[in-house]
Amino acid sequence: MKPRFTDQVVIVTGGSRGIGFAISKALAREGARVVLAAVNEDRGQEAAQWIRNEDGQAEFIRTDVTQYKQVEMLVTKTIERFGAINVLVNNAGAHDSAPFWEESEDLWDRMYRVNVMGTVLPSQIVVRRFFDQGGGGAIVNIASKAGVVGEPGHVAYSAAKGAVLAITRAMAVELAPYSIRVNAACPGPVLTDMLVENVPTEEGRQKLADEAPLGRIGLPEDIVGAVLLLASSEADWCTGQAISIDGGMSILK
Repeated sequence: MKPRFTDQVVIVTGGSRGIGFAISKALAREGARVVLAAVNEDRGQEAAQWIRNEDGQAEFIRTDVTQYKQVEMLVTKTIERFGAINVLVNNAGAHDSAPFWEESEDLWDRMYRVNVMGTVLPSQIVVRRFFDQGGGGAIVNIASKAGVVGEPGHVAYSAAKGAVLAITRAMAVELAPYSIRVNAACPGPVLTDMLVENVPTEEGRQKLADEAPLGRIGLPEDIVGAVLLLASSEADWCTGQAISIDGGMSILK
């Protein structure tokens, strides 16, 4: 069977670690030419080299997705290197937690700047490239279970990821006449370094696992299948949708 993304060019923001790296690796295995965008130069270069060592095609371009000029440069360099862009995966994000009454203005600003504008800015610039290419293209936004159900201690993060879901639906409607599809994946707790930073104890992580009907915390690889489906031609008649990948957690709340 022919790989689903042969010769397609895919940008993955936050593509050098965690869920983003798992997505990047899977896309490369499916034939994509993957551009990893992230702020950590060393980690990004290592991730791209890992993919190349596995006979995949990957480039790293250092990018802060909250900075418009840097995102413009990301798109420009991608076009210079590969000639087109076919798919954008908006995976870059930030997470923080505190009781609602203690969430500072700075925390709210960061949650919205990274999670919301870090989705909006790449999308705006890539969509203009899709127009230049004659229309068509796919965008997959990585939202969160926290944007679907209420979570104590995560009000700012939940609000930001809820905004990502609203953005997904509105973009899908506006961009449908141009054959540009926009969908979202909503992971539950996934065992990444970000989760370990926020839930540092094994006891805390086990509590999360116990809350899932499927009885465990997710792995980055658990998120990949839904993202690849939404990004591929197999989902050509799917837009404005959000798939929850959370071990069944969101059906309980």
